[in-house]
Amino acid sequence: MKDDFYTMEFIVNDIVFISFKEELKSIGINYTEGYFKIKGHDHLGLWLEHPGIEQIEDIDEKGKPVPTNKRKKKIIVGVFLILWSKIITILHFPNREGFDFPGRFDK
Repeated sequence: MKDDFYTMEFIVNDIVFISFKEELKSIGINYTEGYFKIKGHDHLGLWLEHPGIEQIEDIDEKGKPVPTNKRKKKIIVGVFLILWSKIITILHFPNREGFDFPGRFDK
């Protein structure tokens, strides 16, 4: 990869810092910036790995409330679309360990 040539293809499957125009409260993201793994992109925007949707088992199979100390938490993997118009900036970390994963051109 040349240092002076970037396209979206180079950041798919990498972790980047993204600044949003607003919080995404409807999907549990109550902040306007953070680190996200890029899962893909299209003409609408970026597909990002959600940092963690937490599901708490608070009702048992009989429909009765589960006591607080016995509730189980489960992390659900999710991917969401952020529209291009909702992104302020993206900061990529090429060659930073843990942020830049092998791309298709590295194989």
